[in-house]
Amino acid sequence: MLTEEQLAERHSGLGGSDAAPALALSPFKSPLALFLEKRGQAHSVETLAAFRWGNLLEPVIRQEYSEVTGRIVRLPTGTLRHPKYEFMIAHLDGVTDDRRVFEAKTARVSEGWGRSGTDEVPHWYLIQVQHYLAITGFEVADIAVLIGGSDFRIFEVPADHDLQESIIEGEAEFWSLVVANTPPPPEWDVDSVDIISRLYPGTDGSTVVADDDARMYQRTYADASERAKMYDKLAEGAKAHLLYTMGNAARMLFPDAEVQLQRKAISRKEYTVAATTYLDTRFLKLKETT
Repeated sequence: MLTEEQLAERHSGLGGSDAAPALALSPFKSPLALFLEKRGQAHSVETLAAFRWGNLLEPVIRQEYSEVTGRIVRLPTGTLRHPKYEFMIAHLDGVTDDRRVFEAKTARVSEGWGRSGTDEVPHWYLIQVQHYLAITGFEVADIAVLIGGSDFRIFEVPADHDLQESIIEGEAEFWSLVVANTPPPPEWDVDSVDIISRLYPGTDGSTVVADDDARMYQRTYADASERAKMYDKLAEGAKAHLLYTMGNAARMLFPDAEVQLQRKAISRKEYTVAATTYLDTRFLKLKETT
């Protein structure tokens, strides 16, 4: 797990997990979301609880890799930087005595992972280890992954210098935007309202008049909202029918669908919400104010 100092240092460059988002090749994070992280306007996903188990299992995966391969894995201290491109940084999971980058991963499902011993790994991890290989100058990286808690595989990824050149070029272009504080455009299939709100965290009190594009998106929003309400109403009606059929039963089984509907009483203690400030965004009638 990264230390507070290492987390702070990540703002000074692009790490391995930043490589795919910087190139707009990550299915999980857009260049804009990464930009906001580097500018200190959003939290890095590496600090979130979703990555806790990956961090906890890293030593276990490292030990299993050592036992399977017979290699000793050593943990580099501090932050590594590319000798020429200082914005390229690395916090490695380990290196071996025969000059291999070691990377530990966990995965819930095997989708995207090939047979053990090949280099068939998800492309965002391929980009990550090529980033590391470019920094270290090593010629091979081993990715050890624990899939579904029981399927352990090791992948050998050789250095691809042509790909590394493309990665460096793309990262340099992205980093120039960070330095210039010029946000990249959103990726609308990835970026959420939260990301856009972080890009514009306040208001200046001004008013803008919608152009043709804005009017189209307003109509799309209104139509989608009405359809969502309709389907929510249908779903609630169907659920009410099921609950009526259940009566006081605790479960209703649907063997053909391999699901069950469960009713369970849950008690929650009172709690106090800490004071906070947030932007409320909603459509109002032109005469309405809040």
